Amino acid sequence: MMNLIDTHFHLDYYKNYPEIAKNITEQRQYTICVTNSPGVFMSCKKIISETRYLKFAIGFHPRESSLCASDIRDFTRLIRLTNYVGEIGLDYSSESYMNKQQQLRFFSQVVDICSSENKLMTIHIRKAEEDAITILERYKPNKVIIHWYTGNRANMKKLVDLGCYFSINTNMVNSRASEKYHLLPRERLLIESDGPYTKVNNRKYSPLLLKDAYEVIAKFYDNPDLIRDVYENFKRILSV
Repeated sequence: MMNLIDTHFHLDYYKNYPEIAKNITEQRQYTICVTNSPGVFMSCKKIISETRYLKFAIGFHPRESSLCASDIRDFTRLIRLTNYVGEIGLDYSSESYMNKQQQLRFFSQVVDICSSENKLMTIHIRKAEEDAITILERYKPNKVIIHWYTGNRANMKKLVDLGCYFSINTNMVNSRASEKYHLLPRERLLIESDGPYTKVNNRKYSPLLLKDAYEVIAKFYDNPDLIRDVYENFKRILSV
């Protein structure tokens, strides 16, 4: 039996995180628990033990306006502790986030490091697709997952041409913009929950609903083999 895979989950955003972590391992659902900063990454690793199925990613989120040069130094030092990086990216959708020049500088540094170390990145992009594409073209990382893509079809195709994978959640396939996701190649699809920010059948996401999330997304793609396809896609991106 192939295990379900969740490439983007915020464990630290749940009050009952010890129970949630236990559920993930008991259900044997391979889950990448993203964080928003090196400090949160280290706190999570100290509080919750990683298992075969639960892994923490080191993040550097553009919405975290307090991040600074010392944090990028911590990121560089701590990245050796994990194979996974996220949540990182660019977000120009609000002036309350890190300013644009800081975002570009830090994102470039993070992508450069990850490309050199061949780390798997899960990338957040909002209203910054052109700049993100330029940086990815410059450093040519091998392992990129675009998380909850909201940009236009033309830039989505450019990201596909760069070799990026795309993680799909239930809110995406139930949105008014869902049709563009049918254009993604089947071999580039992965599944994310982005819990707790999504719902599955009108219920707030928890890991006990991951199978239901797969069923919703499988119906959207008319793909009864979605579990197998995602499993194979994830194996492929890890092996690059």
